[in-house]
Amino acid sequence: MAARIAARENYGRRLPAVNGSYPVRPARRVRGAQTAGWLLSIYGALQLGNYFWLSEPWLAIGLMVAVILLVNGLPSLLVTVLHNGNLSTQP
Repeated sequence: MAARIAARENYGRRLPAVNGSYPVRPARRVRGAQTAGWLLSIYGALQLGNYFWLSEPWLAIGLMVAVILLVNGLPSLLVTVLHNGNLSTQP
C-alpha cells in the first residue's frame, strides 16, 4: 500500500530501484504505512520462526528472512519497476 501511494505521489518521476531517496518526500501516511508494514512483517516472521526454532533453527532463520523479503521487498520492487517502466513508454 505504501509503495503504491509513494508511486502516485511521484507521478512522472523515476523512483529509486533499490535504495535512495524519492524525488518527492513521502507523505506522513506513507511513512506510517511503511513502518506498520515492517513491524507487522517482523512480528509475523518471528512467530513463524518460533514454530520451527527448537527443531530446525536454520530453517527458522531461512523462513524468517524469506518472509521479510517477500512481504516487504517484493511488492515495493514490483511497484517501482512497473512505475519506472510506464515512464519509459510515455512520450
